[in-house]
Amino acid sequence: MTQRSVIITGGTGALGRGVVKRFLQAGDHVHILDQAPNGGAFVQQLPAEQVTYHALNVLDADAVKTWTQTLQQADVLVNIVGGFNAGSFAETDLKTLDHMLDLNLRSGFIMTQALLPLLQQGPQGRIINIGARQALQGGSGVSAYAMSKAAVVNLTQSLAQELQTTKITVNAVVPSTINTPANRESMPDADADQWVTPEDLAHSIFFLASPEARAISGAILPVYHRA
Repeated sequence: MTQRSVIITGGTGALGRGVVKRFLQAGDHVHILDQAPNGGAFVQQLPAEQVTYHALNVLDADAVKTWTQTLQQADVLVNIVGGFNAGSFAETDLKTLDHMLDLNLRSGFIMTQALLPLLQQGPQGRIINIGARQALQGGSGVSAYAMSKAAVVNLTQSLAQELQTTKITVNAVVPSTINTPANRESMPDADADQWVTPEDLAHSIFFLASPEARAISGAILPVYHRA
């Protein structure tokens, strides 16, 4: 397989780092998008010949469009930028709802729309979104978050149908709790050994981006726990 151009938003976060490493192991060139000026220590330790870092606000549609015009190739887009909020429905204000929709839905919408022309030029375009288990079954105290992730699932399925006559596939992984430092700190009494590791999730994302997954589009893949 020739070297692909892989765009990963939120690539310096806990999940993003695992996904970046998985694509680098395959020899791909990875464009990491995040807001830090230089990407921090994580980016500095990556092989410079395989990584390009971009400080970019993915919610700024004009900035994203301008940035995509600098690219010559795009084969895989992984929309990882997102956020979480917990709170009862009665106490969830519209500002919180808008924030969840911005981070979890609009970020991927803007990136996907901007990169579609380049993805269509390649031999096998791949778009992978990040849902959540609550998107499929709801959850107490996470209404804004669950609604925003449900919208991600619907966007994934709708776009897959729209692009079914092209060589682009659109899929989403739907993880349960991810084993990250932030989640362990916020839930110290939980059994983190049963949570999904970023590496586990990265393998699932990598498979959906592979040539072997060319017949899979519109899939919502549960990644709930480690065996």
